[in-house]
Amino acid sequence: MPRLLHWLTMATLCGGWLCPPARADISAAMVRGQVRLGAGSDQAGIQIIATHLQRGFSTRTFSRADGSYVLMALKPGRYRLSVQAPDGRQAEQELTLQVGQTVLLDISLDPKPDVATADGNPAEQNSSELATYLTPEQMQRLPQVNRNFLNYADLAPGVNVVNGEEGATRLQSGGQRPDSVNLFIDGVSQKNYVVRGGVAGQDSSKGNVFPEAAVAEYKVISQNYKAEFDQVAAAAVSVQTKSGGNRFQGEAFYDHTNQDLRAATPSEQLAGKRDTEQAQYGVTLSGPIVRDVAHFFMAYERKVNDDFANVAAGDGGSVPAAYQPLLGAFNRPFEQDLFFGKLDWAIGARHLLEASFKFRDETESLGIGGINARTYALEKGNSEHRLDFKYQYSAEHWVNEARFTYEDANWQQTPAENAPGVLLQRLDGSLSGNTLASRSVLNAGGSTNYQQKGQNGPGLQDDLTFSDLHWYGEHVAKVGVKLKRIELNALERDPYHPQFSFNLNNPAGTPYRVRWASALAGAGDGSTASDVSQFGVYLQDDWQVDKHLSLNLGVRWDYEYNPGYLNFVTPADVAGALRGWSNLQNGNAGYDIENFISSGNNRSADSNNIAPRLGFAYDLLADQRHVVFGGFARAYDRNIYDVLQLEQTKGTYPSYSVNFLGDPNYDCAAAADCIAWAPEYLNYSPAQLTALTGAQPGNSREINLIRNNLKTPFSDQFSLGMRNRIGDWFTEIAFSHVVSYNGLVGLLGGRNADGSFYAPGSAFGGTFQALPGYGQLILFDNGVQTKTNSIFLKAEKPYDRDSGWGMTFAYTFTDSEENKPQSFADNSSYLFEYPNTHSVGWLDTAGVRKHKIVASGSVDLPWDLIFSTKLTLATPETRSGVNCNGGGCRFDTFAPRGEDFIFPGNWWGYRQVDVALIKSFDTPHDTRMKLRLDVLNLFDFKNYAGFNSDFASPNFGSPLGTLAGPGLTLKLTARLEF
Repeated sequence: MPRLLHWLTMATLCGGWLCPPARADISAAMVRGQVRLGAGSDQAGIQIIATHLQRGFSTRTFSRADGSYVLMALKPGRYRLSVQAPDGRQAEQELTLQVGQTVLLDISLDPKPDVATADGNPAEQNSSELATYLTPEQMQRLPQVNRNFLNYADLAPGVNVVNGEEGATRLQSGGQRPDSVNLFIDGVSQKNYVVRGGVAGQDSSKGNVFPEAAVAEYKVISQNYKAEFDQVAAAAVSVQTKSGGNRFQGEAFYDHTNQDLRAATPSEQLAGKRDTEQAQYGVTLSGPIVRDVAHFFMAYERKVNDDFANVAAGDGGSVPAAYQPLLGAFNRPFEQDLFFGKLDWAIGARHLLEASFKFRDETESLGIGGINARTYALEKGNSEHRLDFKYQYSAEHWVNEARFTYEDANWQQTPAENAPGVLLQRLDGSLSGNTLASRSVLNAGGSTNYQQKGQNGPGLQDDLTFSDLHWYGEHVAKVGVKLKRIELNALERDPYHPQFSFNLNNPAGTPYRVRWASALAGAGDGSTASDVSQFGVYLQDDWQVDKHLSLNLGVRWDYEYNPGYLNFVTPADVAGALRGWSNLQNGNAGYDIENFISSGNNRSADSNNIAPRLGFAYDLLADQRHVVFGGFARAYDRNIYDVLQLEQTKGTYPSYSVNFLGDPNYDCAAAADCIAWAPEYLNYSPAQLTALTGAQPGNSREINLIRNNLKTPFSDQFSLGMRNRIGDWFTEIAFSHVVSYNGLVGLLGGRNADGSFYAPGSAFGGTFQALPGYGQLILFDNGVQTKTNSIFLKAEKPYDRDSGWGMTFAYTFTDSEENKPQSFADNSSYLFEYPNTHSVGWLDTAGVRKHKIVASGSVDLPWDLIFSTKLTLATPETRSGVNCNGGGCRFDTFAPRGEDFIFPGNWWGYRQVDVALIKSFDTPHDTRMKLRLDVLNLFDFKNYAGFNSDFASPNFGSPLGTLAGPGLTLKLTARLEF
């Protein structure tokens, strides 16, 4: 049945692909309203033409008998709206459309020709979405340091920009993890199916997901998105890219900062400032190929970071002369290249072709510093290539868009040196066996971790919009279908190189132990791949019931066929061991192991992913000044492949170890795995070491199993709010309730002889009983939930040239709980302290701040100066830890001590004020130079990323020295526009 459904859905889509219907992408805008000629006049047949002022492309329609009209599939930007009545009266008006915006615009033609008035403001007040628009002016003016356009997303209430300790940037929405977020570029999903972060390439990268110079504007939807949005259970970001126009133009830029332009970090105040440098430069070009017909656009950006880390002996002592050159300061480089290109071609008034290409490539050195030498580094690679071909057909009352996409995204982490690892340690005394504690001094040679993970494959998408539908009001109905065939792959080998442990107190200088890993014969080699098919279909009706009420009614259904999970067969020896383990068969284990043993045909894909999207907006006075809105939406995400692949990789590349004779401080004669040392072992491959020693994986072969009836993670979203326009200000207040379900969690499957979970004498922490003949048993199941209640306040005075200034204010109150405590830093899928998530109870969600304020503003000054600022204030984020005070241990949460800001009191946990000053100069040959100074964290507030979480420590809750955001940093930029 799963295979039959799989092929039926493919056939259904192929049929839809060959027929003409579909809707423009989710970043396109729409204008609807009425044209009025006056009493007694025939309202039908009035021509309305929207002409994109940059590209010259025109979209036209005709009014119906009641004067109503709809212009669809409009690329965001500046338009000239021309109205031409059959009696010769005509008028023109300019307006700006934003990403995914629906503008209600009524136009009245005066009896005098060439005069028109618009009733209502072209701002989207009648949407049920909780959304924030990020305009070109904000991206060009507001301060930031790394040209990552996602940094502006926290101007949207309920959305946080999470900056990792190594400079990685991810988005987090409410109490949900970054995995639940999705990014759409020109309507195409950028979902990361394999590794973390939600967006492809953003798991742990300090790079940028897309060249900022290619982003025209974007929209952050915190909640209640329409049915077009898929593979997302938290915030959705919709980006519209730039296109070429009828005028050749471009720009080149260079920006720079280094250690002389920033304050010292807390650790540098003790050890001295490290040399650092960040440089970013790039160029954009655009213009016509054929005026009003075809255009091109291209953007290239390069980012280079040079950071230095100090390598020192772990115990403060000396190391042998051969290793002395490995101590000191060493470079940790990062390099990224980004390219985006787009071609468009209008074939007549109804046909439009677009083709775009995205290229991303970055390399980074990780793991250097402390006791890890430069040779022990990991080299991380992150690459992404995407093709997008779109054909759009625009009829008078319907628009069809057909799209072909191809993606190839890869992430890898490999040892920098192809050599055995050398672990220098100090062992004191003489003990037998493997129980001797050691002090690590220096790690050199080849590192341990080797990973390669990626996704690649084509996608077909077809969407249709109908506007000529009348039934108790005006309807714009949309239907769409999407099919993707994506190969997901993963490889994990750890340790990749044999790791030899040396005791510096051993006069012979020989190692006392080696640990390695190799492929398990007949089982696998630590790699796997799966050809995944994804199918989605949706129906959306944007219904303007009357001048007051609009409804957004939608539903979508998604289905995923993953043969790597569905067809997996638990190895016969593992299944036999599980069924023969009496610890699980006495009825007290709390679960049935048969629910995790797969025969290859007892699993089925989750086909119940039906997601209603229901919203409303009620305009109290029918003038778009006071609008009540709200809705309910269910949104399904995906089970991340980085977890699903563990079932196939973890047990096929086990680790081994043997001990060597000859160290007087480490007597292993009594151990069964003790052999004589031979120098040639340093040159042996893992497979040769396995054959030579006859080592067995034993309890190093970890067994991971996944529940047979796995469900898809999803969230239910409720909201109610009100928007107001007061003069030039737009305000919004909204109440939100979001509950997420079915997050994946890895649990200990081992049990005591009587079937109990906890270690003897404890009610916290599993027994870590290994499956006899194997290693730990870990079971993955649905079980993680979050509950989040929020209040959003927003006020905005948009920038306009007449006033010369703009300002935004966003406040978020968040009360969130989860049943699996963790930190955003590790984003772990494991819970080993309890038998299931039901035993944990509800705790405050780690990483969430109760109160957060983000305000921004910019103003035009004399002498071609622009000043802008951004203020971020937030209370301390909730932290989780293990509390063993008062007898017994349990998970607990705490909020670290805050700091003063303006008013005394331990209130603010995050404080940052950024400013920017831009000066423009006219230069020869119709060019313009801009010089810019960005100052991040103007007052050098110390915003810490880590805190002491030991509830018994006298320093409990105190900062550990690592910063969550930048210290005082200056960045200089030069830009030439032509």
